[in-house]
Amino acid sequence: MTHLKLLICIAAVLTMSCMARDDSQALTAPMGWLSWTRYACETDCKRYPKGCIDEHLYRAQADAMAADGYRELGYNYINIDDCWSEMERDAQTHRLVANKQRFPSGMKALADYVHSKGLKLGIYGDVGPKTCAGYPAQNGVNGSNYFALDAKTFAEWGIDSFKFDGCNEDAHHFDDLFPKMGKALNESGRHILYICEWPYYQFQHKDIKINYQAIADTCHVFRNYNDIWQNWPSIENIINFYGDNYDLFDKHHGPGHFFDPDMVVVGDYGMSHEQSRTQFALWAMFSAPLFLSNDLRDISPEDKKILQNKAIIAVNQDKNAFMAKRANWDQAWAKRVEPKVNGQWSYAILYIDTNGIGEKHYRSHKVSELIPEAKPGTEYVVHDLYLDEGKEILGTLKAADNLELLVKTGGSCRMVKLVPKK
Repeated sequence: MTHLKLLICIAAVLTMSCMARDDSQALTAPMGWLSWTRYACETDCKRYPKGCIDEHLYRAQADAMAADGYRELGYNYINIDDCWSEMERDAQTHRLVANKQRFPSGMKALADYVHSKGLKLGIYGDVGPKTCAGYPAQNGVNGSNYFALDAKTFAEWGIDSFKFDGCNEDAHHFDDLFPKMGKALNESGRHILYICEWPYYQFQHKDIKINYQAIADTCHVFRNYNDIWQNWPSIENIINFYGDNYDLFDKHHGPGHFFDPDMVVVGDYGMSHEQSRTQFALWAMFSAPLFLSNDLRDISPEDKKILQNKAIIAVNQDKNAFMAKRANWDQAWAKRVEPKVNGQWSYAILYIDTNGIGEKHYRSHKVSELIPEAKPGTEYVVHDLYLDEGKEILGTLKAADNLELLVKTGGSCRMVKLVPKK
């Protein structure tokens, strides 16, 4: 081997060691539950015994996920967010300590409980010295850090995923710090899903050129836009952000590395039933992580039906993990999915009506506009994924035909799958 080739090989090995993403995980978008949007940093357990950040909350959500059919559909992570620890590390060991009043059994016991339900437990940290809520985090002061120590601690507790936030640290340092934490997780001796907030904070700095390839090489999941809220305007902003940036994002999204538009808030207080259907459908179209942030103990049958729609979950979990593309400015979206028939892809199609006034009306687009590679002679069977017309098969269409669907206003949607006829 020449000296130059040797140097190239060494550089490649060092790069992989630095990035340290475990490629055996997240081959499809991860699914589960995350506490933040529903419960935030509520720590008053006397006043809010069912709504505070404590071990009972996570046990109860695990119970519901296992008992109510979510686990069998692929939802398997119970993820803790901020505010779970004591305000200071252990004085002797410097390890993180779970809050003794709210997590009296400790994190190892909580992980064991979640695992006994056939589920996985996730935990939260931050790239700065303090988390967003002011709790101890992974990066110390004067160049010190707790990356390796905390990764080892999480592994010993039996943690299965780690969300790494970006508060209280200069985003210009992220290209160095996030890979270091990824390396520590990968060397912990346990498979730990790595969820990064890396691009979101850098996006706020116009002088930073975001290295999405490095992020995709480092993290399994990476969020890149504003925190989601429990309302339709928040959802609509995220939808438009992804539509506007498809050409950039599509290059760095796929099995093992997923853009994250943030949590699914179906079952919370701020959206209509129709808007909830639309959020779930779009997140499936994005091949986005499906991390629910609601109360699985107290959810309406209508919302549960949305979250357990097998046909739409299958679109989300398609092994190719393509990201949907907005076919035009009229909120028509298309995504390649299995099965592939005679060399031609099936497509999931989503129509959204964001008009704030008016009665429901028909939306219509040519199949050839939605599926540019559709061959003139190919006949597609149209499957209704929400069964809005009370039947699964709506008919068949060719490339020159129009896909016409009746859509309600106010953020409603219709979702179908076009499968080439054999």
